[in-house]
Amino acid sequence: MRKLAIAALLLAFSPPPAAAWNNAGHMTAAGVAYLSLSPEVRTRVDELLRQHPDFARIAGDFPPDDPDFGAVVFMRAAIWPDLIRGDSRFFDDTNPEAEPTPALPGFPDMGIHKPWHFIDLPFTFDAAAVSQPDEVNALTQIVAFRSALGDPDVTASEQAYDLSWLLHLVGDIHQPLHSTARFSALHPSGDRGGNSFLINSNERNLHSFWDRSLGTDDDPERALALAGQLRERFQVDSGEVEIASAASAESTVLRWVEESATLARYVVYTIGDERGQPPHPRPARTYRRLANTLANHRVAIAGQRIAAILDDRLD
Repeated sequence: MRKLAIAALLLAFSPPPAAAWNNAGHMTAAGVAYLSLSPEVRTRVDELLRQHPDFARIAGDFPPDDPDFGAVVFMRAAIWPDLIRGDSRFFDDTNPEAEPTPALPGFPDMGIHKPWHFIDLPFTFDAAAVSQPDEVNALTQIVAFRSALGDPDVTASEQAYDLSWLLHLVGDIHQPLHSTARFSALHPSGDRGGNSFLINSNERNLHSFWDRSLGTDDDPERALALAGQLRERFQVDSGEVEIASAASAESTVLRWVEESATLARYVVYTIGDERGQPPHPRPARTYRRLANTLANHRVAIAGQRIAAILDDRLD
């Protein structure tokens, strides 16, 4: 896996288009996936997403007769798990004081499920004690949602709900800081995937910097165009994207998580020495360029892995 970090460093010196893991990045990863699906599966996911209990919000005001309508709905479904964080219909199920909101038709539950978005594989550079990830995390949920797709015992509305989460979470785990936490004397409870690592930049912390990674344009049609470019630029072989069987799903997704955790350790945290007080490290131009290139590669491979899962489960 260290070879991945070296490859990213080498890629830093070619000018890439921008992508990230904010709305723009999630839509771009989903765009890569949509363009990579077989025609039969593409039709099936179009039909399935129409059963999503929040389809009206996902589709928005995009014209249904537009040739890109299916792709745009698919891409917007990938950001839906972030959109519900600020939606009063849903509640923070991790907060014991939060009042559960009323169940709405078609939804399995109304929680926003913050822990589903990440898995903090721990590491330390100063021999600090570490804690293991929560039992329910991005890995466990990706495996569960993959299993639900195509299952005749799971309702269409729940499969559509699961699909939107699957699109989002596979994207999430390819952002290096959604897959690890660094434990240290400064952060004995972990740095929460870089959220507590302060930097001298508009993003203010390392996690936000990598979430954006120079990509902030969330127009779906431009994201789809970028997805086409990335799909052509970053081709991967089947062994890098496919889950061979249900029995290997957990180990395969864990390998994807470990790729990101390795990139975090050997690339992301090279920004400079963390300080508890200002001046905090400032991302250098070469570091920004590296982040941009790595973001593009991770978004592209995430999309191709999503497509492989869907072709396998829905064909």
